Amino acid sequence: MTLPDLPDEDTDREMYHLTKEMMAAQGYERYEISNYAKKGYECRHNTGYWTGVEYLGLGLGASSYTYGYRYHNTEDLQEYLSLNLYEGGAAARDIEELSLEDKMEEFMFVGLRMMQGVSGSEFLERFGLNMWNVYGDVLKKLEQQGLIEVEAPMVRLTERGIDVSNVVLSEFLIDRE
Repeated sequence: MTLPDLPDEDTDREMYHLTKEMMAAQGYERYEISNYAKKGYECRHNTGYWTGVEYLGLGLGASSYTYGYRYHNTEDLQEYLSLNLYEGGAAARDIEELSLEDKMEEFMFVGLRMMQGVSGSEFLERFGLNMWNVYGDVLKKLEQQGLIEVEAPMVRLTERGIDVSNVVLSEFLIDRE
């Protein structure tokens, strides 16, 4: 069986904008780049993820983010079953402590997926740094290009910014050299 070709970029964007119109006509609001819901019915899991809420995954292969660490449980059923979790056995694998830079990057590129955008006030509260001191040059450039809009203290993607969001969001990776 041969699968059909994926749509070209222009067709993809047309489909995206048509979806937005169709969902709005049915009373659904876009709350995230690719998610729609009726008011008050947004996915709490997704919203929590995009806003940096900690989560604990339980069971085989489950992922977690707690106390500044990201990890996942073993995916090997036999290994998982052999652990004595009640006596201190640990299922967590690939434990990664997020640095301040990691956390700031994620705040920006994950938070900008939300239609409300990111808050400079919340950035200051979380990291003790002014968002404009950390990302000012990037924010100015993206605003001049019409890819973000600033309505202090909020910064959000424009419709054009959403269309090229992967490029925009990559701008918030901090150069660590």
